Amino acid sequence: MQFDSNRAWREATQMASANREVLGAVAGVFFILPGLISILFFSDLQAELVQNLTNPAAFEQKMDSMAGPVIGFGLFSLALQSVGYLAMLALLTDKTRPTVGEALKLAIRTVPTVIGAAIVFFAGYLAAILVLAMIGAGLAQISGVAALAAFAVIAMIVVVVYAMVKVSLLLPVVVIEQQFNPVAALVRSWRLTRGNSGRLFLFYLLLSVVYFVILMVVTMVFMALAIALAGQGKVAMLIGGVGSGIVGAGASVVLTAVLAAIHRQLAGPSTEAVSATFD
Repeated sequence: MQFDSNRAWREATQMASANREVLGAVAGVFFILPGLISILFFSDLQAELVQNLTNPAAFEQKMDSMAGPVIGFGLFSLALQSVGYLAMLALLTDKTRPTVGEALKLAIRTVPTVIGAAIVFFAGYLAAILVLAMIGAGLAQISGVAALAAFAVIAMIVVVVYAMVKVSLLLPVVVIEQQFNPVAALVRSWRLTRGNSGRLFLFYLLLSVVYFVILMVVTMVFMALAIALAGQGKVAMLIGGVGSGIVGAGASVVLTAVLAAIHRQLAGPSTEAVSATFD
């Protein structure tokens, strides 16, 4: 089936609009709140880093002391956001109309599958990058043309982008199709996107550009408002964080609905939907 971006966008916006209250609540908890918490806990550390920019030794020491908490909080936020995405997918696509609690339970149950799939994907990604790097370095050394190494870098970028598009339906496959085998879920996403990789890439690219433009505009507006109301302190950073958090949460809702719409279009109607037409 050929991917229709207009149809996917129309269905995604309809789903997001019909479920905006519950999706907004989930997005607020799983996307806005972690950002505000990070501002509260790390704003002072960031200020200290800025103060030590002219002192390399102090700057490096402060970076070392921050590494553990920053990495730990980053992993926690990533896990939290993954649960948020999975829960919103369940709320959007589960025909049983689950409650938020039931959707969260399903999301938590599918997290190990997503983690396993991510490990498999990045292992393959690193192997492909290593092979391309070796080929590029070898060709450059044999031919004496250093530019061949640059072509290898370009090839790496192309491979990474292509692979990310191919596995972009991983979450819908896990949640909607209840595919809990990480490798099988990756293979299923790869097959669903067959013949539509270019169209999907352009669609994702367009959404990304629109998102970053909106994010920049909203962030600048909120930061200007924050500075006008509260100066340069932590309160101003929180106000600015609210603005970017709202945009990020809205984008997460739209992205979830888009993935659900793309999956519905490329996977076709479910067995339940087909059988229901004959009831």
